[in-house]
Amino acid sequence: MRRHIKKLRRTLLFLAGTLLVLAAIRYIHRAPFEGDKIKESLPGHKAETVKFFPFSAGDALKEWEEKVFKGKVVYSIEKSEDMSYVKAASDGAASALYYRIKVDAKNRRPAISWKWKVEKFPTKKECESLDKENEDDFAARVFVIFPAMFLTNSKVLEYVWAENLGVDTVGTSPYSKNIKLIVLRSGLDKDKRWFSEDRDIISDYIKMFGRMPEYNIGAVAFMTNTEHTGSGAEAMYDEIEIGYKNDSVKEGGLADESKILKNKISDR
Repeated sequence: MRRHIKKLRRTLLFLAGTLLVLAAIRYIHRAPFEGDKIKESLPGHKAETVKFFPFSAGDALKEWEEKVFKGKVVYSIEKSEDMSYVKAASDGAASALYYRIKVDAKNRRPAISWKWKVEKFPTKKECESLDKENEDDFAARVFVIFPAMFLTNSKVLEYVWAENLGVDTVGTSPYSKNIKLIVLRSGLDKDKRWFSEDRDIISDYIKMFGRMPEYNIGAVAFMTNTEHTGSGAEAMYDEIEIGYKNDSVKEGGLADESKILKNKISDR
């Protein structure tokens, strides 16, 4: 009986962790690739724009959808003297903002960049870990979602700002082997600075899953959550943009990169 209850609980947790994917699946066959519609230079170092979110307007969050898991995180547009951004404040809550989009990850080389800052971390009683269900709270997360028609085949890359884990720590979500986490930042910055990220999505995917993507990108998302610890956390997000690098999969040597990684794994 206990084993049955534990299995059921894990199944429910997995479904909660993949509801973002469900939202993206409905969209994936209804639109052409965004990159086929918008062709211009990105504000960053990418060659082609897919979507850029400067969060400069007061209603900038209207184009984002919210998925509530437990309670609602307060997401608001805040302005300072020289910038505007999204502020996320969670008090024992978990809800994510996601944007449905279709980006070619099988023939192109997509990349994502953003700026973020953490001001308060969730309070945890145990040592911080990427694979603990009971304290799976983080001040800031950014997701890239690869939805499949069969839900359990969907893949997710999750970038995390942790409090105590080392930068470049990687792991698998306690909810599913198809959700892979990468720690990009750790700890509070004493000067309260913003930090910029620019990730090669295909390279990260190969690193975490050991192969090229099987599915295209269907959504991007970000979340601050504290529902497990019942504590509080605050983070800021700004200038999220997704686009394509100059080289395609065929031109950029990614197939060779995938083969090299597979050979390393098989040699272990």
